Amino acid sequence: MLESISCQYEDVHALLLERGEEGRLNDLREDTLKAMVMFLQRFKEATKALEASKTPTLHLTAVWLDRLKRHLQPSSTDNLTFSSLKAKCLRILVEKYEIHLLHKLAMFLHPKLKSLKLLVEEHSMETVHNEVRRLVNDIKERRASPTQRVATVSSAPPEKRARQSEGLSDVEDSSSSDECTQDEVSAYIDFKSPREENFDVLSWWKEHATRFPNVAHIARSILSIPASSAASERDFSTAGFVVSERRSQLKPGTVDDILFLHSNLKKH
Repeated sequence: MLESISCQYEDVHALLLERGEEGRLNDLREDTLKAMVMFLQRFKEATKALEASKTPTLHLTAVWLDRLKRHLQPSSTDNLTFSSLKAKCLRILVEKYEIHLLHKLAMFLHPKLKSLKLLVEEHSMETVHNEVRRLVNDIKERRASPTQRVATVSSAPPEKRARQSEGLSDVEDSSSSDECTQDEVSAYIDFKSPREENFDVLSWWKEHATRFPNVAHIARSILSIPASSAASERDFSTAGFVVSERRSQLKPGTVDDILFLHSNLKKH
């Protein structure tokens, strides 16, 4: 609404002037209105990105949290009002939002974010790598037969501590060539990151599923988790309109079909 008023400020001012009601804008300066719109624009972009329902979003949680924190840093051009507003918003942002291991895993499983540069603590990167390795081992154990599983457990050497990673460009594998071929996670870390702008992470994992089968399985599981419940809430809201008092006899399958069509055709 503020953006709409800002874009039509001159027209609104002219209309009020014609009516003799220009005093209604005395407390609404045009420059302040534009500054507020610009301030809120970043939050609008974050909301739109994190509420997307057609693409993975969980990996964007840490990305947008970092962007908003930088957006709320004080600037020499800020007046007293905006300085106070930024400080309060930053405090609320830090108090209410926390990056958990699941968010870090989602970042790592996005090929363009796997260096985890947003993670300040180096031990966080090591924790993420070790967790993915643990998940890979779990998958291998589930796929193995009971006999193979017992043999693997009895003959497996103690697990070596994963080397700390300082970022994708600085990864240097100190393991032997045999160990490297067996460590799918290290191979993924060392794999060249994609550079294209219009990047589709799901298509990338589909293309590289043969090279990294276990990591790809984990990626599909984690990247399918939405960052926000907005899409589900929209579906529940739509379902409330579909199943009304006059249409209470609709079968569950019919309701599912209607919701599916509504979700996929509303943009066309």
